[in-house]
Amino acid sequence: MRQIKKWTAVLLTIPMAAVMPLSVCAAEENTPKEEVVYINLNADGTAEEINVVNILRGNTQDAMTEMIVMTDYGKYLDVRNMTTTDAVDYSGDTVKINSSAEKLYYEGKLESIIMPWDIQIRYFLDGEEYTAEEIAGKSGELKITIQIAQNQKCRGDFYDYYSLQASLSFDTDKCKKITAPDATIANVGSNKQLTYTILPGKGADLEITAEVTEFEMDAISINGIPLNLNIEVDDEELMEQMTELLDATSQLDDGAGELEDGITELQDGAQSELKSGAADLKDGAGQLHNGAADLKDGGSSLKDGAAGLQDGVNTLDQGIHSLNRGVGQIQEALNALNRQSPELVNGSASFQAALAQLQAALSGVSLTAEDLSALTDASSAIKAGIDELVNGITALQNHVSFDAYKAAMSQNGLDIDALRQKNESAVSSLEGLTASLSSQIEELKHAGIDTSEMELQVSQLSDMMLLLGANNAGIDGTESYLQTVNANLSSLLQGAASLQENYEVFDGKIGELVNKLGGLAYQMSELSSAVNTLVVEYGKLDDGIHGYTQAVAQIAAGYSQITDGAAQLVTGSGELKAGSESLYSGTGELLSGIVKLYDGTGILKDATGTLDDGVAELLAGIAQLKDGAGELKDGTSTMKEETKGMDTEISDKIDELIRTVTGGDFEVTSFVSEKNTNVQSVQFVMNADGIKAEEDSEEIEEAPKQLSAWNKFLNLFGMYHED
Repeated sequence: MRQIKKWTAVLLTIPMAAVMPLSVCAAEENTPKEEVVYINLNADGTAEEINVVNILRGNTQDAMTEMIVMTDYGKYLDVRNMTTTDAVDYSGDTVKINSSAEKLYYEGKLESIIMPWDIQIRYFLDGEEYTAEEIAGKSGELKITIQIAQNQKCRGDFYDYYSLQASLSFDTDKCKKITAPDATIANVGSNKQLTYTILPGKGADLEITAEVTEFEMDAISINGIPLNLNIEVDDEELMEQMTELLDATSQLDDGAGELEDGITELQDGAQSELKSGAADLKDGAGQLHNGAADLKDGGSSLKDGAAGLQDGVNTLDQGIHSLNRGVGQIQEALNALNRQSPELVNGSASFQAALAQLQAALSGVSLTAEDLSALTDASSAIKAGIDELVNGITALQNHVSFDAYKAAMSQNGLDIDALRQKNESAVSSLEGLTASLSSQIEELKHAGIDTSEMELQVSQLSDMMLLLGANNAGIDGTESYLQTVNANLSSLLQGAASLQENYEVFDGKIGELVNKLGGLAYQMSELSSAVNTLVVEYGKLDDGIHGYTQAVAQIAAGYSQITDGAAQLVTGSGELKAGSESLYSGTGELLSGIVKLYDGTGILKDATGTLDDGVAELLAGIAQLKDGAGELKDGTSTMKEETKGMDTEISDKIDELIRTVTGGDFEVTSFVSEKNTNVQSVQFVMNADGIKAEEDSEEIEEAPKQLSAWNKFLNLFGMYHED
């Protein structure tokens, strides 16, 4: 495992130890030195005057009285020795001082006022722009904008490698509701001090607002220094954990794919088997219902025919009795009856043929125990399939959760909870370190020491805390996502359980229907037996009809046998009437049984429709489960794709961030002259004029003039001159 180390540090002091190598040029070898560039800015940010304090490293020998010639270069309007009384020889662009001092300060006022930064300071009150002189002493809604960009006219790489710290101070008695995004705000006595840190090569676009009364403001201070970061950060453990996280993400994506494939197979099997079985059952029930309807129509026709036959037999019986009562009309009646005998014989034959057809139709209707058993077996198979679906969804719910995810991560060597705790512990430690540094900053501020670099370090530690917090936020997001999927599986499980419960009721109805169909099969068996008996008995009746017609013929042929024939006819007519009544009663029972069969097949048909709806709901639930699995697969694939190469990106981003903050490798060059090749450090100190309201002209006695911190500093080097 490679180890990545990044070095960061903040050095705010002026480096003194290293001596820059001298370049070979036409100019004389110049003395090692440091440059402090003081830039006086107008209130609008433009440069008014640039003075440079050059700190020369002179006599380094023990004999402090030995005189040496110090050489430096620059184009100045005037120069003066700030340390000794030794004369300054300035000619052209060359400065020479013959001195025995170990360290010598001399000041020069540059001819050029071009600085590395283009600074614009603008003042607005109640939306209208004013100059600094105009806005002094006014009241209202104040807005100050400060824009800092690179000055393309300036030589050197100071803009790209120097960090700026800008400070503004506001009297809280005159300035209320101060807002300054991106600024560090501190209380300094009764003032609010705003501090901005501007990284190398970044520039700035700042805005400050406040409610002001008789507005005044101290000078704006801007300091420029190079940064050299040198703190060790070992990210080996972080990168190892990131690798484990990427491996776990890949495994999660593979598992989601397998889940989606399994649900697809379940859906294909359910569609082919459930739909086919439900369709066959529905078609069979429809055919059975249609056959029962045809049988019902035939039974109704049979009953109507039997009723007509009964009416005919009654009429015939009445005629026979009339014949018996009217002997006088026997001959004529016998002749007429003899003429009707062929019709009677043919009608009896037709009726006998109809009975034979009914007998054949009943023998073709088959409702066996095997058919009923197949119906119950199919319903039981569907019920078992629904039970397996509920068990499968339950198992899926148990394996798709944040706890299961953590267990999988643990098997691969990553303890999610431990990682979260380590992040929180690291944040806590960084917070403690930040608090400690902040306390030290306050102490150093009270001691009058510049703490801008330490404040920058505190800001960087805050960025590290944000990164660790973002890592925990990613873990929390994974937990929320998996819990949402688990909740959706719970909803699916509830739907499947509801289907399971409803189908248990339907399966019970199937059992009841099978029992009813069993009873109907028994009734059809009895009906078939009764029809068979009717066929046999009607055969006897047909034989009687044939005998009757023969008797009628004999009566017609021989009147002598009229009395005996009439008596036999009355007897036969009574038997015929009884037989027709039995036939009518039997057809009524047959029709009633057929109606029951028709109603039963209707119930069966409706039940298969309900079964079809249940199968549709089941398939819809499986489709919904498949869609959920597809969304899970899409999410894991997206997560896998988005996190691909994350370890390299994080490492590159950290390197880029450090390069951005430090400005990269930087070789110090002189701001004053290219001929100065032995410069150890260059520092910029810029001050923009403050804003003061005009003094009251009626004031009797002028108060003693108080020097600002800046003027006191200039006075320390003899650079302050009272106007």
